[in-house]
Amino acid sequence: MQNALAAILCSQLLPDSATAPDWILLVPAGDIVARDGRAFSNRTPDAVVTAFRADRKDMPVDYEHATHLRAPEGLSAPAVAWVKDIEVREGALWGKVDWNRDGREAVEGKAYRYISPVVHPDASRNVVRISSVALTNDPALFLPALLRRDPTEKDQDMKTIALALGLKEDATETEILSKINADKTSVELLTRKAEKPDPELFVARKDHDAVVELCSQQKTEIETLKNADTDRAVTSAVEGAIAEGKVIPAVKESELELCRAIGVTKYQERLSRLSPIVKPGEDATTRAAELGKGAAFSREEVEVLRRMGISEEDAKKTRDGA
Repeated sequence: MQNALAAILCSQLLPDSATAPDWILLVPAGDIVARDGRAFSNRTPDAVVTAFRADRKDMPVDYEHATHLRAPEGLSAPAVAWVKDIEVREGALWGKVDWNRDGREAVEGKAYRYISPVVHPDASRNVVRISSVALTNDPALFLPALLRRDPTEKDQDMKTIALALGLKEDATETEILSKINADKTSVELLTRKAEKPDPELFVARKDHDAVVELCSQQKTEIETLKNADTDRAVTSAVEGAIAEGKVIPAVKESELELCRAIGVTKYQERLSRLSPIVKPGEDATTRAAELGKGAAFSREEVEVLRRMGISEEDAKKTRDGA
């Protein structure tokens, strides 16, 4: 494969004139030595002219070799002029240039002072073709960029790419391309899955929020029903205890609070260990009619007083006084 390099030493200073030149020197005659020490020559300039005219297309003039550096990367590489023809003058190659507005302004405004052609030498380093021309101000710095197309540096680039893809550094170009295509396929599959997720694994946020809201409402309703059931069970347990004479009606509210605190089951277990303290169905009015001032308390009344922490003497004073 022929190598392409920038003719750095033959980069020409554009004529210092008020207008952009119609003809520019592309490659000087004879032997040429590049800045990095590699040499090439312009021994067959007529062959270069013949190759150019055989292409039957104009040659681009760009900024900083964008045609060879940016265009392959898919980036913008506009031409600022076109080489319409090439001719030989005393062994040197000259190009006839048709400038567009941007190119003419760049040259006449002295934004760019040099031109640098991209030449293609054969195995003996003799120039056989020119592929483009660049406007540049620092051609020496651009040399490595063009020379990265050299086989040696290309191999190094391939090793870097292979390692980045998780392959061995000596992976072949075919293996590298295969890995890139496989990764590309994986990315496309993941992209499609992300755009159209499996409905069995994912739900829309709107539907999810609606279900959460419904569950919250149902939970509230269930809690309300459970509390109502609990209240009914507590009331039933306490009223049953009153009916059995194990609790007097006067302490019903405190018994309801006790039953809610310890639960109906434990409350009923507690009642099962107690004896009746009043006759079933007897209330305070009935009991008061049966007792006179100074009468002794019944066994059941004594038990109630004991539970309430009231002595019989104080209870009698209170009762008799009333």
